[in-house]
Amino acid sequence: MVIAAAAVAACVAMVIAVVVVSRPTSPPPRPVDSRQLRDAITTEALAAHLDALQRVADTHDGNRAAGTAGYDASLDYVEARLQGAGYRTERQRFSYQRPDFTRASLGRTAPSAAAYTVLRDFRPLDFSGAGSVTAVVTAVDLALDGDRATTSGCEASDFTGFPRGTIALVQRGTCSFAQKVDHAVAAGARAVVILNQGNEQGRLGLFAGTLGRQADVPVVATTFDLGREWSTPGTTLELAVESTVATITSESLIADTGGAPDHTVVVGAHLDGVAEGPGINDNGSGVAAVLETAVQFAALGVQPHNRVRFAFWGAEEDGLYGSRHYVAQLDEAARRSTALYLNLDMVGSPKPVASVYGGGNLGSGWPSGSGAVQTVLTDFLTAQGVTPGTTTFRSSDHASFLDAGIAAGGLFTGADDGADPCYHQACDRAATIDREMLGLMADAAADATLTFAQTP
Repeated sequence: MVIAAAAVAACVAMVIAVVVVSRPTSPPPRPVDSRQLRDAITTEALAAHLDALQRVADTHDGNRAAGTAGYDASLDYVEARLQGAGYRTERQRFSYQRPDFTRASLGRTAPSAAAYTVLRDFRPLDFSGAGSVTAVVTAVDLALDGDRATTSGCEASDFTGFPRGTIALVQRGTCSFAQKVDHAVAAGARAVVILNQGNEQGRLGLFAGTLGRQADVPVVATTFDLGREWSTPGTTLELAVESTVATITSESLIADTGGAPDHTVVVGAHLDGVAEGPGINDNGSGVAAVLETAVQFAALGVQPHNRVRFAFWGAEEDGLYGSRHYVAQLDEAARRSTALYLNLDMVGSPKPVASVYGGGNLGSGWPSGSGAVQTVLTDFLTAQGVTPGTTTFRSSDHASFLDAGIAAGGLFTGADDGADPCYHQACDRAATIDREMLGLMADAAADATLTFAQTP
């Protein structure tokens, strides 16, 4: 059967070849160049998308978080723009468990009394256990000076001699939060406090984190300085956490161009924001760049050699659930047909630092081909007179693709170190966006998208 099918296919190919040679045909469409596409993507159009998402947040309790009416309205807006440009869209529905705390309090009762504020001085980790605890704090293998390289809590032996019934104070770094908590609970800890690592500017303040599964005891994060203070022998803390876990159903949105599906270039941005604010830089900025690239692809009649899939992910802020669902439902053939993934997350920071994914991690956990994405983006920005930095973070949707062995890259303009003082806050609004930088990042993304779409 295989030989017969091949013979038939060869005959068909010969007939087609004869027809093509013997009958006049219209000339193939002229390729669209990067300049045409970039000229079509204006800062005014990008700003219009941001303003629309801002209005959505303003009329839906101030946010666009997954599982809310604000997110649903954001999805409707993007879908309408894509369909208006001529795309057929597909929604991918998924469900997941979202932990939340309904109340949390923390105070020090010894050696002196002090009260602390949730979300400023401490915050429960996702999937923290519930309960009330008043106990002495026991520091576990902390590294509070020098380079602060630490395996605090990563090994069961760290808890040798640990006084049962106390609160374990462990330091961020080296292994997962869940691993530290598992060892602490096995040693008899009634609660766990995780202080930031303190080895660089971005690891001094309060941080968010997840355990990935429900813990048996309350678990909270705190700043490096407060953790250092609480490591003093004799410190007693009073900690209470009330938590819930809800099932959230959300959707991602995808739209395809023409082109070879066995060489698919996926370009994406997460559409959801956090509950604390409208999420315009994080990540309305990435959404605007991807959406306007898609709109102008259609307007210019781009007919790419490789299929481009424009994707708008749900529930990134809760744990990359939309992109993880997308990758998980790919069969082996579809996974192998995905040439690369290009991610845009926070590309209009108020005090931006233009950055490209890559740097030291390339070659270590970054599949083959990721370097090509980094090179195309870096070369374009350099040609525009901007020397980009590199970022190696994996806490956005590109991690879903990297974990599946798919080449990935992306653009970022900063969250910490003052790049975005409104990161995950109510002031992350359209008015704070650096429109010039957003325009440059959108141009870089469009150039890379077109380059990979038209590369045989």
